[in-house]
Amino acid sequence: MGKMSELDMYQSDIESLSDADVNLTAKHQHVSEIPTPQDVVKSKNGFDYVDEGYMRWRLNQHYPIWSWEVVKYETLGDKAIVVHGRLKVMDEGVPRSFDSVAAHRIAVARSGSGYVDLGNDLKAANSDAFKVAVNRLCNVADDVYRKQYVDKRLGDVQVNNLMDVIGDMENKKEADQVYDALKSGKINQDNYDKVMSKLTGAKNE
Repeated sequence: MGKMSELDMYQSDIESLSDADVNLTAKHQHVSEIPTPQDVVKSKNGFDYVDEGYMRWRLNQHYPIWSWEVVKYETLGDKAIVVHGRLKVMDEGVPRSFDSVAAHRIAVARSGSGYVDLGNDLKAANSDAFKVAVNRLCNVADDVYRKQYVDKRLGDVQVNNLMDVIGDMENKKEADQVYDALKSGKINQDNYDKVMSKLTGAKNE
């Protein structure tokens, strides 16, 4: 199969993306880019975290059909309590889930015998597991949890414009090189204009 046939296949894959795929990607990008209010950002032991109430509020806004289940919890001796939870959401009609695990240190009474409040320690571990799941699955508070991703991929219009230029190139070896760069992601938002300018300039010479 020739390289130009591969070009046609690549373009077909782009065109076959469903509206649901596009909507889901756009939604997650939008949620990821929402700045977290500073009044809900806390700090402990040098790490930033977000108030659980805010995470629930954002979840209800953007993913209103969701559930949280504590799969299991256990104690590590008298040192810590560990919670394994599962978040399920309906995401643009697609059911998705994420399992997360978090631990919280057990507060021991000053007398050395008994616990201060084991129920509160369990609640704290559950809250931490829940917030991790909300961030990882739904991109809430990405700016705080350092998971924000800047999507530099080309849009459909840019890909189609570039494919048209590649198809018109007389030097098929150079066309193959540009196609390979497009397919591998080397041509992205950072250099698209420069690449297009170079290719169209060479074409008009």
